[in-house]
Amino acid sequence: MSCKRTVLVALTDSHHEFYRGIVRYANAHNWDLATDIIYTARIPHNWQGDGVISYCKYWSELANFLTQSPLPKVELTSMRSDLDLPRVDANNMEIGQLAAEHLIARNFKNFAYLSFTNNMIGVERLAGFQDTLQQHGKTAIELSFTRKLAPSEQPVAYKPEDVHHQLLDSLKQLPRPVGIFCYNDCIAATLLEICQNAGWLVPEEVAIIGVDNHPIICENASVPLSSVINDLEGMAYAGAALLDRLISGEKPPAEVLRIRPKGVVTRKSTDILAVHNTQVAKALQFIWDNYQRSNLSVNDIADAINLSRRSLERAFLEEMRHSIQKEILRTRMEKVQQLLLATNMTMVEIAECTGFTRPRHLFRVFRSLHNMSPREWREKHPKEARLS
Repeated sequence: MSCKRTVLVALTDSHHEFYRGIVRYANAHNWDLATDIIYTARIPHNWQGDGVISYCKYWSELANFLTQSPLPKVELTSMRSDLDLPRVDANNMEIGQLAAEHLIARNFKNFAYLSFTNNMIGVERLAGFQDTLQQHGKTAIELSFTRKLAPSEQPVAYKPEDVHHQLLDSLKQLPRPVGIFCYNDCIAATLLEICQNAGWLVPEEVAIIGVDNHPIICENASVPLSSVINDLEGMAYAGAALLDRLISGEKPPAEVLRIRPKGVVTRKSTDILAVHNTQVAKALQFIWDNYQRSNLSVNDIADAINLSRRSLERAFLEEMRHSIQKEILRTRMEKVQQLLLATNMTMVEIAECTGFTRPRHLFRVFRSLHNMSPREWREKHPKEARLS
């Protein structure tokens, strides 16, 4: 058994999954955790131990402590780019990409992005969102109420009424229906409140998706919020593993270690099909509900919505700009990628639960789309970023 190490857990405010990831690594590697900061919010300046894992954010006293400490350190965000520390962060570009793909799949034509600050994380998320939209000939309006911050600058504490009034003015200028990607779940909840106060229907007029999949925020909102699953537990686990290597004498990596998101949880705030043709909307919903059926056919869908196959195919192509078969395949592949990211299921198991009759068929389709096998694609993701 390796020698026992003592690590200071210096997290400011964060999701409980950060703690879970650190504790999971500590239990597996014989660590003692010093957690006083969590309870006292006081820096133990004379602390003696082996290393520090931190989430500094805008806490200047903690930033000074980290800068001056000679111990190995790992920071769990890129928000404070002014601190010269080894760091682990989310793949924020891919978070934006997943949000865009989620809204595009629901056939939205109008898009916006909302954040109250323009830090590096927000810049990356917006870039991923915009890049993906541009690949589909779309673009997002960046809503007002964002302000460029220096890395160490604390965001301004806006009055709620100021936020509501200024955002409402911006929202009134947007064409509807519109899909809005929010920096995190907290901002998504604020946007939901503003929309409801203005009398706008969510998701019929404004569809909202956040980031972090925080259960208290997302599941208890008046309209439950869809969210990109930011793998905070995976980030913390990877950060602890990196700190372990640094304590052992390994050199810090030159680049930020990025942990990919696990996918999207769809809740009522985006559970809508932004299509004008109600028959096409019914067809899409039927596909989403039945993609696991390996024998799902166009005739099945036409029968389910009581429309002739020819009429359905014509209406679907006019509304979606692609065939019904392509939509079935797109839906299945979206689910395949989510399972590859979020589980350790075998390829056979994934094929069975996503409507592919044979794993070989899944391999062939996946390689044609990604130029690599599902196994190779999965191996590009850190193991700790997936659920066990």
